[in-house]
Amino acid sequence: MSTDYRLRSAADRFSWVTSAWRWLVPGTTVLLLVVLTTAPIILPWPVLPALGFVAVFVWTTFQPGLMPPWLAFVLGLAADALTGAPFGVSATLYALTALFVRLFERRFGHHRFGFDWVVLGLLSLAYALVGQQLLVLAGVEAPLTPLLVQAAATALSYPFVVLICGRVQRRLLR
Repeated sequence: MSTDYRLRSAADRFSWVTSAWRWLVPGTTVLLLVVLTTAPIILPWPVLPALGFVAVFVWTTFQPGLMPPWLAFVLGLAADALTGAPFGVSATLYALTALFVRLFERRFGHHRFGFDWVVLGLLSLAYALVGQQLLVLAGVEAPLTPLLVQAAATALSYPFVVLICGRVQRRLLR
């Protein structure tokens, strides 16, 4: 509704307030997957997938109304805070991902799982390349090879994240 909140009836106000919780579901899912990514696993390279990025992709694909670019930006800021990355790197990448997926969906419409997986693979490669440039711009040394390994791991994590987001969507967003 585009009418002013004060001009709405009590029933409309109540339904507007109670529908706002729906945005918490994808946001919470993304943040939980970011926390899962920060699990204390000691590896020489950052080979853990960027699960938050994949979740932003999945939620924007399946429920674009619940993952607007501004929410992806805010979740990216939270991901930066949780992972210790320079502020704005994940925020920029998450928001660009949400914008790209919205434009892509508008152009190509509904498609199959395999096609989405290929698109995510290409997008995770772009995520690694643009992310590396943003990290260098922020003054952080970021060799490209570990980021490309992480991009491959990110692309391989797509079925896992789809499974999680699908179950959350079926249970909470009927």
